[in-house]
Amino acid sequence: MIRNRTSGRTQGATLARRETLRRTTRRALAGAVSAVLVAGLVPFVAAPAQAAGVTITGTVKNQAGQAIAANVEISFDGGWLTTTTNASGAFTLTGVSPGTAYLNASESGNDHLYTGENWNGTASAPGYISFTVPATSVTGVNFVLDPATGILGTATDEAGKPLANIGWTVLEYRPTEGDWYPPQMGPLLTDEDGRMWWRTEVGKTYKLCFEDDWYGDPSWRPTVRYADRCWNQAATQAAATPITVTEATRRQTFTVALPVAGKSLLPGTPFVTGAAKVGSALTADPGQWTPSGVALSYRWVAYRGATRIELPSTSRTFVPTAENVAAGDSITVEVTGTLAGYKTATRSAWAGEVGKPTPTLSSPVKITGTPTAGNTLTASWGTLTPAVTYPMLTWYVDGQEDGRGTSSGNTTFAVTAAHANKRIEVRLEAYPEGYNPVRSVAAVTAGSPLTAVTPTVSGTLAVGKTLTATPGAWGPAPVTLGYQWYRSGTAISGATAAAYKLVEADRAKTLTVKVTGSKAGYVTASRTSAATTAVQGVLTAPMPTISGTTAVGRTLTLSTGTWGPAPVALSYRWYRSGVAISGATATTYTLTASDRGKTITVHVAGRKTGYVSTSRSSAATAAIRGVLTTKTPTVTGTLKVGSTLKAAPGTWGPAPVTLAYQWYRGSTAISGAKSSTYKLVAADKGTTIKVRVTGSKSGYVSAAKYSAATAKIA
Repeated sequence: MIRNRTSGRTQGATLARRETLRRTTRRALAGAVSAVLVAGLVPFVAAPAQAAGVTITGTVKNQAGQAIAANVEISFDGGWLTTTTNASGAFTLTGVSPGTAYLNASESGNDHLYTGENWNGTASAPGYISFTVPATSVTGVNFVLDPATGILGTATDEAGKPLANIGWTVLEYRPTEGDWYPPQMGPLLTDEDGRMWWRTEVGKTYKLCFEDDWYGDPSWRPTVRYADRCWNQAATQAAATPITVTEATRRQTFTVALPVAGKSLLPGTPFVTGAAKVGSALTADPGQWTPSGVALSYRWVAYRGATRIELPSTSRTFVPTAENVAAGDSITVEVTGTLAGYKTATRSAWAGEVGKPTPTLSSPVKITGTPTAGNTLTASWGTLTPAVTYPMLTWYVDGQEDGRGTSSGNTTFAVTAAHANKRIEVRLEAYPEGYNPVRSVAAVTAGSPLTAVTPTVSGTLAVGKTLTATPGAWGPAPVTLGYQWYRSGTAISGATAAAYKLVEADRAKTLTVKVTGSKAGYVTASRTSAATTAVQGVLTAPMPTISGTTAVGRTLTLSTGTWGPAPVALSYRWYRSGVAISGATATTYTLTASDRGKTITVHVAGRKTGYVSTSRSSAATAAIRGVLTTKTPTVTGTLKVGSTLKAAPGTWGPAPVTLAYQWYRGSTAISGAKSSTYKLVAADKGTTIKVRVTGSKSGYVSAAKYSAATAKIA
């Protein structure tokens, strides 16, 4: 980078500032044109001259009287006309309106042999001079052009090939200040023939330098970049050969050969956000630099008049303090990119002027829309205070402007297949009168769309049960999938797996699951399942129990336990060895002959709105036993000690029934008296005797019958 050591001004930075100025001016003009269009006005277009009118004739020659190939142009009230001279240097303009006009002659081509001049009514002279066109034809308008005074330089490579779009500057020596001062305009670039031209003054001294640092045009993508060089092949401004202009050397030509410095980086366009004031952070967005691997460094500087002040910050963020800036300082950040094999490049961005107020933006610029081919992105932002009628909005693709200019109407961006995997950025800038600029930036990365499938949810919708998300086939495989479960639209903390176990908080709520797919080079996509029906609660349902004698004719009773939350509607059904018993739907059941030999269970069903209907079955009873047909036995025989009594049991059924006997003396069982007969003994004298007959049979309830007591034994 060429640096003026006397003034301390960096020429690369100066050109970057010129480049920023050019871009800002162009944007302001674009905004002005937009304002005109929005207001419904017709943009100014020079009106063509009328065919009738004054005719002006004359010649264009040099001081030696030789004809000059020249362009002659006149502008006047109502239009403008232009023509060229013939071989003898003569020209004719027809159809000029009378009145004030500006008539100019300048040589054709780019040889810069002569200085263009205006007609003052009697002769040609330098400067922007008018003259009055009479109502009659004008003849004898004879221009005499002076030789040009200036430097005509050509930038070439080391093989002599002219280099277009090379930045250049002519430094003028200022004796009073004792420095070399650059022109404050630009960017200054060589033409397609590698040439530049700068007007000079006799008696002054200059230096000519070339810098290959023009990156402002997205269509300009040279393969290589060239090293900076000055006349006479000096690598620095300090070593450059001074060029003094004399009467004999008014027009001087120079050729400077630039060696290759390396391949060309593609710098991003830096962008500063924040307010340029003491105590407020400024942040540099470097833009996107390519190729990948470019190392970026930052240098914050302030310009106090013509003096460059390097500020104490080399990071992306800088906080001005009263110790390092003063009111009126213009703050700039310089971003430098380096990469082995490439020419180092520096781009700069203006942050603002210390002491000026900065507008407010209620919300930053943002991008909405899906960044995939066929979709449209939309930029929006909040309220600017003070209001700015025409803020500037610029879209960038991989760090380079997309070419649509800076109109605030450029709020949409159509994504195409060519944008896949590229960074799409939008920048908002506003320049209210009397304020520093306010800026905001947003960006997305475009990608190819994933094949995304709407997930489904399976499982029982009841507290305590587990739901499972089925994502479907996302592609191109493999796609990384993430999950998030929602309870009636609200994300459930920690529920980020493919399965989810329902909890009490889910009762009466609906559940959805969102599946998000991601894959390098593709746009992350999300799909959400349809909502389930409301999740049901689970009833407290104890196991029912059965009490009662398990014999035909006896009644069994159900105990349900406490179901909850109360109230719970219960229903009942009795089963005979697993088969529902018709009509047995009460809390009690009387056993019938059909139940003999079978087991009995009872089924309790609970119902409550918002809860899963639940059933519980009791344990099975033992097999139900039958009931014997019994008879009351009788006693026969002589009621006297020594006599034998006999028990007559009667007929028990169903046959066969096993009968057992027990004789009693009064109410006391007589030990050993267990047969159907009993021989009275002395102990029986004076007592009564009875017999108990007990019948038993497998599958039946044993039964016992007592005979009537005899009269007293004699």
